[in-house]
Amino acid sequence: MSNSLLYLYEDAENHRLTMSGVTFADFIVATDSKRPLLISGAAFKSAKQSLRTSFHYVEGHEVEQFVQSGEVERFPLSAIDIRSSHSLDTLTDAEIAELLFIMHMKRGMPSPFTSSVENEMVYFSENPGVQATVYLKDWSRIEQLLTFLIQRKMRRELRLPSSPLTAEIIINLRHLLSEGILMDFANAKQSVFTRNISIPVYAAGRYEDMTVLKEDLDSKKESIVKRGELVHRKKNWSLELQ
Repeated sequence: MSNSLLYLYEDAENHRLTMSGVTFADFIVATDSKRPLLISGAAFKSAKQSLRTSFHYVEGHEVEQFVQSGEVERFPLSAIDIRSSHSLDTLTDAEIAELLFIMHMKRGMPSPFTSSVENEMVYFSENPGVQATVYLKDWSRIEQLLTFLIQRKMRRELRLPSSPLTAEIIINLRHLLSEGILMDFANAKQSVFTRNISIPVYAAGRYEDMTVLKEDLDSKKESIVKRGELVHRKKNWSLELQ
């Protein structure tokens, strides 16, 4: 799927967000996480290993360097934030098994949030930047996450000076998350005369395969409904819903 698309679908009941067009670095910066990370998916060179559990982890002060490394964007990744790396040394066999299940099956039993490491988020990506699933314990932070991801995508794709999205825009976009919001930056239009920029915004529904989503968008499948446009006019953004 093209990186010029941003797709976000929420399952609020399970505190689950499906994303495309978002890198792991984007997500970590958006959540402002400073906690150590339990990681799996590849033999990451910068990771340490717990002798008690054999889990690989990255210390909190090393997370920024880890997410900026090229290897993070080349391999599948599972990441769970943990209270401290020392907590790995006190895990019981049952708690180790629970974490293994979460990281392998990419879901909890039933919850992906465990008291053993007191994690606040879980991140899974099979195809970095193309498709990822995250769980957030504090779902009230979803608007903060939405704001950051959209504005970061705008700066990256449109290379415009940072213009903040208003609270009203974020609230309206937030209401579309349960319908699978899709923003198509590749087909953003810029007026020759006014220099206004318009970004198509769609309700795409739930997708687990982003290749299928891209194909359905390109073929103008009826289930992907245009809901409006984000418009940049006179240095300000507005959301014009249909």
